Amino acid sequence: MQEAAEVNEANFSENNINDNWYENFFEGINCEMWERAATKDMTLSEVNFLLDIFNLPASAHLLDIPCGNGRHSIELAKHGFQMTAFDISETFIRSLQQKLEGQQLPVSVIHGNILTHSLNGSFDGAFCLGNSFGYFPYEQMELFIKKISVVLKPRAKWIVNTGLAAESFLTKFVHEKNYVLGDLTMDIRNDYNVWHSCLITTLTYTKNRLKETKRFKHYIYTVAEIIRLLQRFSLKTIALYSSTDKTEYRVGGAQLFLVAEKEA
Repeated sequence: MQEAAEVNEANFSENNINDNWYENFFEGINCEMWERAATKDMTLSEVNFLLDIFNLPASAHLLDIPCGNGRHSIELAKHGFQMTAFDISETFIRSLQQKLEGQQLPVSVIHGNILTHSLNGSFDGAFCLGNSFGYFPYEQMELFIKKISVVLKPRAKWIVNTGLAAESFLTKFVHEKNYVLGDLTMDIRNDYNVWHSCLITTLTYTKNRLKETKRFKHYIYTVAEIIRLLQRFSLKTIALYSSTDKTEYRVGGAQLFLVAEKEA
């Protein structure tokens, strides 16, 4: 058994993807793909969902983490919310700052790594949209969740969205697929390490004659594991949805929208 474990550890290491892969992942053609993939209609649907779930006055303070290019923060700021947008990607942060120029919107932009950054403030709500919930192994996930919980006010909600919960992803696992957005193609190669419950993905982008390859790993958590993680830091899960129209989440749902509330 010990020999088998050592072999699997070696195979896992051979993938040569560090746990801090996300520090330089979001740049180049990669960012352009995600900018194109997130349509205006998608953003408005997600923002309307956030407005419905939070049910807060327009002056409330919200934390968008990680914010990506800030598409949600911008729309929520237009509704009057005081936004703090946090992300590790210099490319995305620069894009957000450019979008904000001349708009006079109440958005505070922070570039940093949440695992090492001292997050300050007191927030009426927070959200983590996209597939970013799961970038970290268990111990770092605990730190991430603790940091968010600390800055949330009692009864504040944290909305977590992912398409990579175990009950979603593993029921539809495919090794290869591709997406095409105009002149930009993304070819995906997925592998899965069962010893670590970790998805290892190679992305190959092609745009005209340019080609770019990116690799990442994403830890796959069951819904119950996520609920227990949140509960450890006084965040009680109060709803599970599979879409922004608040359809109840079930096994095989393409997306998970989890709503947690900070205990008083």
